[in-house]
Amino acid sequence: MKNFLLFGLILLLALSFSSCKSTRNMKYFQDLNNDVQNGIPKQAPEYLIKSEDNLYVDVKSMNTEVSQLFSPSKSNNNSGGTQSDFGQTSSQYLNGYLVNQRGMIVLPVIGEVSVVGLTEEAAQDAIQRKVGEYFKDATVRIRILTYKITILGEVKNPGVYFNYNKSITILEALGMANGTTDNASLRKLLVIRTTDSGSKSYRLDLTEKKTMTSEAFYLLPNDVLYVDPDKYKNLTLNSTLFSIALSAVTSTILVLSYLKN
Repeated sequence: MKNFLLFGLILLLALSFSSCKSTRNMKYFQDLNNDVQNGIPKQAPEYLIKSEDNLYVDVKSMNTEVSQLFSPSKSNNNSGGTQSDFGQTSSQYLNGYLVNQRGMIVLPVIGEVSVVGLTEEAAQDAIQRKVGEYFKDATVRIRILTYKITILGEVKNPGVYFNYNKSITILEALGMANGTTDNASLRKLLVIRTTDSGSKSYRLDLTEKKTMTSEAFYLLPNDVLYVDPDKYKNLTLNSTLFSIALSAVTSTILVLSYLKN
C-alpha cells in the first residue's frame, strides 16, 4: 500500500512539472535583437474598398445647410457629435453610406460616386471632386466604418472589434482583446482572410521576428484572428483530474486500511 501511495505521489509530481509552461514560450519575438531591422515590420497594405463596405462621409462647409445635407442627424440640433452618430454599429449603418453592388455610394444632390477598388485616400479625392462641382467651399473627409476584425481563441476578451485607423497590426489587435491567456500558444496563430477568390489562411509564430514581414501581420477588414491553445493546457487539465482521482483512491485505501485494522 505504501508503495502504491509513493508511486502515485511521484507520478503526480511528474505531471505537475511537465504541465508547467516555460516563460520563454510566452516571450514575443525571441530572435529580435537591438540592431536596426530593415524591412521589419512589413509596410501596411493599402485596403481597396469593396461592395458592402460602409463609409463615413463628412462634408464641411461655411454653409451649415450644405453640411447637414450629408449628415442629416446634425439638422436636428443633435449635440452628440460624431461619437453619438457613429459610436455604435447600428448608428454606423444608419448614418454611413453603403457601397452598393455596382461599386457606388449615393450622396444627396451629388448622386452616385464610384468608389469600389479605390483606397480610402483615392475615394476621398473622388468624392471631393464630385462635391466640388456643386459646392465650391466644401471639404470632404471619409473613413471606412466596416473595418472590423474578429478575435477568438486564447485571448482574455474575444469578440468583434472595430478599427478606425488606416491599419492595425496583430499586436495591436491582441492589445484590443487585452492580450493572450496563460494557455495561449504564441507559436500558433491563425489569420483567416476573405479574398475575391475565396478564403485564405496564414499561420504565424509570434516568437519569431519574421512574422513581422508576413502579409497577415497587418490585419485587413473582416479578418479573423484565432489564437490556438498551447499543448500544455491539456496536460494541466489532465494533471488536475489525475490529482482528484489519486486523492479519491488514496482516501479509499486509507478507509479500507482503517476498517481492516
